[in-house]
Amino acid sequence: MSITLDQRMAQTGTRFLIFPQPRYLPFFEEPEVVYVSVPPQEIQPGPADDRMYVVDAVNKQPYSFFSQPPYRGPANPPIMPGPDGHFDHLDVNNREFSCATMYATVRRVLDIWEDYFGRRIEWHFRLNYQRLELIPLITWDNAQSGYGFLEFGYGRTPAGGIDRTRPYCQNFDVLAHELGHSIIFAEVGTPNINANTDEYGGFHESAGDLVAMISSLHFNKLVERLLENTKGNLFTTNELNRIGELSENRQIRELFNYEKMSTVSQEPHELSLPLTGAIFDVFVEVFQRELVQAGLISEELARRSFHAPDENEDDDAIQAEFTTAYSGKEEQFKDALFRARDYLGAVLAEAWNQLSANNLTYARVGLQLMNSDVTISGGEYQNVIRDCFAWREISLPANSVAFQIRRLDDCGLMSYH
Repeated sequence: MSITLDQRMAQTGTRFLIFPQPRYLPFFEEPEVVYVSVPPQEIQPGPADDRMYVVDAVNKQPYSFFSQPPYRGPANPPIMPGPDGHFDHLDVNNREFSCATMYATVRRVLDIWEDYFGRRIEWHFRLNYQRLELIPLITWDNAQSGYGFLEFGYGRTPAGGIDRTRPYCQNFDVLAHELGHSIIFAEVGTPNINANTDEYGGFHESAGDLVAMISSLHFNKLVERLLENTKGNLFTTNELNRIGELSENRQIRELFNYEKMSTVSQEPHELSLPLTGAIFDVFVEVFQRELVQAGLISEELARRSFHAPDENEDDDAIQAEFTTAYSGKEEQFKDALFRARDYLGAVLAEAWNQLSANNLTYARVGLQLMNSDVTISGGEYQNVIRDCFAWREISLPANSVAFQIRRLDDCGLMSYH
């Protein structure tokens, strides 16, 4: 989302409160005020609009193959806006806040990605349902997205029970990830039954994680915390690359990882890691190039900071150099991060718009990213994408027809004697 768009939304949009990261994590105990694109006069009680609506269901069982939207059972009254038409007045400790923040999170993530696509994202379920149904709180230790709905329960206690202090509907990363699945279904589609691949499943999970990462970078509090902790050295474990954080030391997946195609199974979540890691590496490389071009770090420091875990680099010395470079240049580092964020969002949107779900492979994803880079940057990052994907062992299979050698005779053409 461009900074100018966010400024316009602050003038005409509706205010909500969202926790950038789970509120039980240090530094994120207080929510951040955000705006969604829908004006106050167009948001209905619920909250609801023309794209989605919240139902605070009572005693509901999770949807299954045998039950689908719309929910028609008992429900609490819809949440009303404040006297000024906004929803930032709600007590964060009340159930009403969970309803409002779930709507705000989904609406804001949709706003962000429609900005990157440059157009409206149509729901893949629109043949059957006009709007996305949002169910914020059911008695369940899980969450799920499905055809026309998102419904969320609670996290788990260390003993395995339901932890009502940790509703998933307040976890921005988890909600953004699930909406990412809907975006991929809408833009890339679903494969024919005989054209499905393991990598399509991994791609779906990777895309959900990337949607969450890029969307989270639209919170000033998170960006400032990220840069203050890392000083711009993003090839480290930090707030940004832990998706679906469950505690200070537990998360669903890490974007920053060292997995390659040879080190993972075909299970979709595990298989997603090399693709996600490759694209995260591209993002950090773009960020560092922005820093180099702005004269904030040296090319030599950028090169040394990008290394595998078994390479002999002095991490403490690298961090010290980033710390020195960052001091007094905080705003310049922040601007460079925003430029890298918006580059990646635009490139992914362009690539997803062109991809086909049938026979999808990570190699095709990489090739389409390179095509999209030409459109977005004029091809500035071709080598970066190529190198990051190669390190993850993402390439065409050895038996691909693309490797077939074709001689003149094979093409039905004969040379003159």
